[in-house]
Amino acid sequence: MSPLFTSTQVGPYTLRNRIVMAPMTRSRADDDTGVPSDATVLYYAQRADAGLIITEGTAPSAMGKGYVRTPGIYTDAQVNAWKKVTQAVHARGGIIFLQLMHTGRISHRSMLPDAMTPVAPSAILPAGTVFTASGPQALEMPRALSTAEVAAVIEDYRLATRRALEAGFDGVELHAASGYLPEQFLSSETNQRTDQYGGSLENRARFIMDVLTAMTTEAGSDRVGIKISPEMNFNDVKDGSPQETYAYLVQQISPLKLAYLHLAVQSKVSFDYSSALRPLFHGPLLQGGGLNQEKADNLIAHQQAEATVFGSLYLANPDLVERLQLGAPLNKPDRDSFYSAGTKGYTDYPLLSETGNRAVRIHQYGGADTPELEYVPRPVAAPGEIIVHVHTAGVNGLDWKIRDGLVKDAFPLPLPATLGIELAGVVAELGEGVTGFAVGDRVMGPLSGLGAFSDYVAVAANKLALTPALLSDVQAAAIPVAALTAWQALFEAGELKTGQTVLIHGAAGGVGSFAVQFARQAGARVIVTAQGVNSGYLSGLGADMVIDYRTSNFWENIENVDLVLDLVGGDTLRKSWQVLADGGQIVSTAAPEIMAQSAHDQAGKHGHRGKWFQMKADSQRLSEIAMMVAESRLLVHISEVADVTDVNDAIERNKTGHGPGKTVVKFN
Repeated sequence: MSPLFTSTQVGPYTLRNRIVMAPMTRSRADDDTGVPSDATVLYYAQRADAGLIITEGTAPSAMGKGYVRTPGIYTDAQVNAWKKVTQAVHARGGIIFLQLMHTGRISHRSMLPDAMTPVAPSAILPAGTVFTASGPQALEMPRALSTAEVAAVIEDYRLATRRALEAGFDGVELHAASGYLPEQFLSSETNQRTDQYGGSLENRARFIMDVLTAMTTEAGSDRVGIKISPEMNFNDVKDGSPQETYAYLVQQISPLKLAYLHLAVQSKVSFDYSSALRPLFHGPLLQGGGLNQEKADNLIAHQQAEATVFGSLYLANPDLVERLQLGAPLNKPDRDSFYSAGTKGYTDYPLLSETGNRAVRIHQYGGADTPELEYVPRPVAAPGEIIVHVHTAGVNGLDWKIRDGLVKDAFPLPLPATLGIELAGVVAELGEGVTGFAVGDRVMGPLSGLGAFSDYVAVAANKLALTPALLSDVQAAAIPVAALTAWQALFEAGELKTGQTVLIHGAAGGVGSFAVQFARQAGARVIVTAQGVNSGYLSGLGADMVIDYRTSNFWENIENVDLVLDLVGGDTLRKSWQVLADGGQIVSTAAPEIMAQSAHDQAGKHGHRGKWFQMKADSQRLSEIAMMVAESRLLVHISEVADVTDVNDAIERNKTGHGPGKTVVKFN
């Protein structure tokens, strides 16, 4: 599995993956008020599968605004609008930090209160233009902040941090890159001050350190991050000794124990800032800058970063995590709409779920080559349902019987049909009215019908159980149908009691393995039929007698059986009637025709009964059984773990009885 999809710790939060959405200016807020639009709620909610979202740069004060239609966090209306964003992201299990961005001299009087002049550490005219409501305008000569005004700006950052927390953000990031106010103070060519905020490197770094102190006072250091980008040289900011400057800065901030250091690496820079700065910061490093999945994987694999930051790829692919997991095609960013008004190029990039997610389906009854891996629409959670992102699914005999058309009369299906009836995975979405589960919870369970061999499945919440922490997804996927079938067939349908004799046909498979253990624990005498090669395995599970059906006729060796659990059908089932004790019964999970057989005179003469049994969902019992496995009171044997791309052959091997236990298919 790609290391991108493993969890990591950032501050007090466990990120569910190592993919971070970069802060990106999108210019969709109301230009007069700085209030985020309703579309902003959808924009961030669409991308909530990121391990961490860092919002677009947000002004801590009215004087911090530098671009048209950019948001703020300094009024009640702005806070209330951001609350809708954080609530939507949290509803999908996401974590979101607000980036605080004061642009300083990179602004224009037309965007500032009372047409005030932009402020900066020093009155130095920057080259270039800035985009305003009336189009590009030349940057203006800024006004140098007085020492007292610097203190007021730092206070703005503190209050903005407080408001961000009021809005529900999980933390805040200081934007100290891209040539904005913090970097203007830090860089020698834009800071010509003679007070405590200028001159020496220590003084030039003081503004950033004081701002961080103010922010951490409000939020705690573990909920504050900082972004830097050495030698980005954006917005006409340059430093005379950047390597020395950034080494010093990182050394100073490391003892603060911040949530993270966000390093944006510039491809045009020859110096390796990543390698130079990583040993100096004793905390999580987030690294970005033109990444694709391969580069990001390498950063994590070589411990060069704890998480990786994606920008335009996330902008164009709201479901980037899912696409990377599936190896699905990526949407291309539309640069013409990066900063335009409206929803075009903002919330209208197509989701993979709108075109499909992977599923193993059959379009006709056939054989080993019939199932096909294809994209199908992602399900939507109805009331009472949960969308499960499937990690693993168990292969059952029903899969190959349906595939080969052996039960098409007993179970007529509208084709195409997605195979698989049990799964383990994580909760991706909750339907209306669902309680007791949260997005990101690990779950396991059976389906009412087919469909488990799919990346996303809609399951009724009452069919699912939480997966115990000590249970792997592979183990969990082998339990729901097999264990519940074994339990219910023995004790509910079969009414097995202590001291009775049970005969289990097909005991080496998933259901049979559990049935042997359950019957033994209940104090029954357990006789099984199986291949001789599995004799030791079944004896170890608790079987009192193992009859090799290839060399012995079970009906010639045993009698007075109280209960036959038939998992095979065919001639084995027909021969089983003669070994029953008076009043004995057969419960078959393999042969619907047992109902006709049980009505024959030969069965009725001795009061024999036959039942066709189908498992029913029981999440409470499933939870109990799963805990028994987790605590090693029950053994779940996995005969094979197959990749979803090998599912055809895995189903075929399952059909031919390749070994004891269960076959499990991995999807992630």
